[in-house]
Amino acid sequence: MNDDVKFMLPLSLLGERENIVKVNNCATRLRLEVKDSNKVNIEEIKKYYPAVQKIGDTQVHIVVGIIASSLANSLRKIIASNDSSHNKALTLIPLLGSRENILKVNNCATRLRIEIKDMNKVNIEELKKHYSSVQKIGSAEVHIVVGTEASELAKELIKTLNMSDSGSSNKSWFLITLLGGIDNIQKVNNCATRLRLIVKDMNKVNTEEIKKYYPSVQLITETEDHIIVGTDVHLLAESLRNLLENQSLKATLLIPLLGGIENILKVNNCATRLRLIVKDMNKVNAEEIKKYYPAVQKISDKEVHIVVGMEASNLAYEFKKFVI
Repeated sequence: MNDDVKFMLPLSLLGERENIVKVNNCATRLRLEVKDSNKVNIEEIKKYYPAVQKIGDTQVHIVVGIIASSLANSLRKIIASNDSSHNKALTLIPLLGSRENILKVNNCATRLRIEIKDMNKVNIEELKKHYSSVQKIGSAEVHIVVGTEASELAKELIKTLNMSDSGSSNKSWFLITLLGGIDNIQKVNNCATRLRLIVKDMNKVNTEEIKKYYPSVQLITETEDHIIVGTDVHLLAESLRNLLENQSLKATLLIPLLGGIENILKVNNCATRLRLIVKDMNKVNAEEIKKYYPAVQKISDKEVHIVVGMEASNLAYEFKKFVI
């Protein structure tokens, strides 16, 4: 079996992950048991594999050739991976308008209750493809019925978004962009009331924008900046350090900006950069990625490189945990 062979057919053409009950194969075809074959887009699948058959209401066969066994194995891995709470959280984040648009996450027995900044950034129609019941509650809250996994998924969202410190992480995420991105911040310290930051290039620090949140910002040297934030400064400093040191959080940050897990086909790295193969380059938000890592290159219509520095190998390793 060739484990390098990947199933690259969009799951949306099969009615999404929830529609797939079982994956089998014979020598040359995938044999899929589905809940509803009417949700399977036969005509679109034929653009990838011309020989497709509906076998009754719950069976679909796709002739894929001698790699059928490897493709079936890859699809089973994708389904299992996409079913994890962590990957569901990663899927939800961009549909809720990205990390910066999510202010608070709560839950009841069967639903997520999410407080957001801007309702216009929430993709309700796309959310309904994953969860049939999605409600706008006023202008700043969205409820998503997810069933009995609501508590687990809420916890995973809070963990993934690094929200456990009662709001300090919200501030740290937007501060990183205003400080010139992850690559520009070299050291984070604090005293009783102020952040003490060492940066590579002070010209990349957006002092005027920072002052909208923290009016007192002081340039100490050409590489040191102080921001007076008050007595909870230690929480903000700790949250910033977590984001800067935790490769898993960085992967969590980048994956939605790369179009989500299903848009990333392959992850490689060299000494200082991530080298990513994607399905659809239009889903890659290069401008948003540049707020964290300024050097982003589209190499072709399928390949994008992100210069992340000497952490490239570790960050690629974290990506490979999420991307099959």
